[in-house]
Amino acid sequence: MIRYAVKGNSTVKTWLEITAEKEDGFDVRITSEYEDYSKTLDEYMSRELFDTCLRTGYLIKTDMATELLSAAS
Repeated sequence: MIRYAVKGNSTVKTWLEITAEKEDGFDVRITSEYEDYSKTLDEYMSRELFDTCLRTGYLIKTDMATELLSAAS
């Protein structure tokens, strides 16, 4: 799965993962990590909205291997 960090101005870490690609968009899983718990939503995102989020820097593609190594240390 491809994972993207969601840029925000809060202390909550939010990730978006593409779970399926459709003709006109994507099924995505959005996970927000709070201090004491995490929340996961499964949603649909249009291709146009996804492309806009990438272009504006709201979504940033991440390397999951690097994330896992940094989380373990």
